[in-house]
Amino acid sequence: MRLVLACLCIAAALLSAGCTGEEGPFTGQAATEFRSETAGYDDRVEFRFVPDSDESGTYSATCTIERDVSWGTTIETRENVRYEGISRASPIEFVVPREDPLGRVALEIEIRNAAGDVLHRSRTSVAPATPVPTPP
Repeated sequence: MRLVLACLCIAAALLSAGCTGEEGPFTGQAATEFRSETAGYDDRVEFRFVPDSDESGTYSATCTIERDVSWGTTIETRENVRYEGISRASPIEFVVPREDPLGRVALEIEIRNAAGDVLHRSRTSVAPATPVPTPP
């Protein structure tokens, strides 16, 4: 009985240490990172999320778009929308029309890879610039 218990203890220790598998260390591809770009115009705001890879990939995004940021008026929510063929040359893009050139727009986003890992999370808001008075 003691011999069986000793064997079970050794087997449990080896399994918990990962010593019984023949797999080498994980050498998977590094997670893709995204950078955000924003451009504001009188009639629209453009949000772009650009991956750091030239290879196209599939990602999902959950986002909330708000107008009049101080009031937090949600104009659209997207849940786990799938985007295919995304690369540095073809980023994830959102174009939000402005009702008023002085209107504020915000976008909160979470981007995940196909495995469900969060690669990017941010909140970006765009407001018109405060005009600088020019001397007469």
